[in-house]
Amino acid sequence: MATIHIQSGKSNYSKNNSKIQHIPCKVFADCDANVSKFFDENLKEDTENTLKASFRGCTLEGKKKDVPKGYVGVVLQETVRPETEKDERKFYITNKFSDITYWNWDKKPSKNDLFIKAMDWMDIAEVLILSVACSY
Repeated sequence: MATIHIQSGKSNYSKNNSKIQHIPCKVFADCDANVSKFFDENLKEDTENTLKASFRGCTLEGKKKDVPKGYVGVVLQETVRPETEKDERKFYITNKFSDITYWNWDKKPSKNDLFIKAMDWMDIAEVLILSVACSY
């Protein structure tokens, strides 16, 4: 198993200025994209606070979700990829965020979405840890 190091990157990452979006797709590119012009400008919000957008002609429905209380979301960047799985890895914090917008293809976001369930597990894990600690 490889050792993972997480280090500070930019000196200004203390600001929550990242707009983080989780889109259920894989983009085969590693470059900047003009997200504000081609994605953000076309967002619409309905009466249930559900966001609507499209990505490459496909309908997306999304919801903004706060990072659970007591946690901070961070954006990590790995500048040098390891040659093997056993090599040490270094990630740098490039920004932080307090909420994330997650998207579904052609369906309204709900509490049954895997993304929401994963976020809920953080709260459940914390309760389990506290109950175990209190039982000693």
